[in-house]
Amino acid sequence: MKMTDEFISTNDLDWYAAFYNGNLAHFASGGTRAVPKKVADSVENYEELCDYFFELEKRSNIEIIEDNLPEFPDQLKREQYLKSYVDSALKGLFSYDVNYEDNSYFLVVKPLSPLSLKDLPKNIKEIIYTLPKEVKSASVSITKLE
Repeated sequence: MKMTDEFISTNDLDWYAAFYNGNLAHFASGGTRAVPKKVADSVENYEELCDYFFELEKRSNIEIIEDNLPEFPDQLKREQYLKSYVDSALKGLFSYDVNYEDNSYFLVVKPLSPLSLKDLPKNIKEIIYTLPKEVKSASVSITKLE
């Protein structure tokens, strides 16, 4: 079953993709429509990927991209914002948040030991979306999703 526009625009979707070089990424859509068609084409695949990446063990040290972070009123708000991005990066995923001004994505946290497409089971490799070749792994900003 496909995701509806209403579903996409009313949910902060965590979706996953592979870079052309095989590194993997996590994206938080923030309730925007900045979700590739292939991801939106199957709720079942989306849920399978979410379940898989949620269950992964931590495997990497991380680096927070401080220059990309918004300002926070206090340390608690900063930690709350970073939690899901840090959790994903600890599992080896480059972790991105959406820029609401133009629906692009910016890197929040990166793994120091990235997880690779070759590390994934066959059923996950077959359904994960691959970003366009010109989108480089660890890009600080991503404007083209398809």
